[in-house]
Amino acid sequence: MYSATEHRQPSGMAGPAARGTLTAFGARHIKGVAITRWIVAIGLVIAGVVLVAVGHWWGALLFLAAGLNGSLAYLVPRWNRRPSSTTSPRLPA
Repeated sequence: MYSATEHRQPSGMAGPAARGTLTAFGARHIKGVAITRWIVAIGLVIAGVVLVAVGHWWGALLFLAAGLNGSLAYLVPRWNRRPSSTTSPRLPA
């Protein structure tokens, strides 16, 4: 009569594919994955600059990959936040 998920309350989190973490490791280590994505994005920009400076114009394609990787590194931790995690814990007075 009813589906199993019909009466569930939304958790406020996007699914794993929407968060950009397609593996269980990525879901557990959000900050580490984001930092690694930033490092790779910076490396792609440096490699693209070197290749374009030498005369290999296909190196400009690395800027697209760096932009995608950097945007995912920026968005992944924000997608994973729960609505209740925005409040700071209260300290005893």
